[in-house]
Amino acid sequence: METQRMSFIPLHRFPSRMEAEMAGEILKQAEIPYLIQSEDIGIFGPGASPAPSGARLLVHQEDLQDAKILLSGLV
Repeated sequence: METQRMSFIPLHRFPSRMEAEMAGEILKQAEIPYLIQSEDIGIFGPGASPAPSGARLLVHQEDLQDAKILLSGLV
């Protein structure tokens, strides 16, 4: 049986990690796996430090349409 690796693709770029985390919580409730990529250093916790290029929310290709529907009011 061949194991297939699923890669994450960008869904949306948020101005801050905190906003990406809030969107991620919506995906978590729907059991959609996600990742957040950000250049913030997070010394004082998520969202406390500014991220120069924002924070990217990524999902699996197969979950992209469902994630877009769930986050349609945010993105």
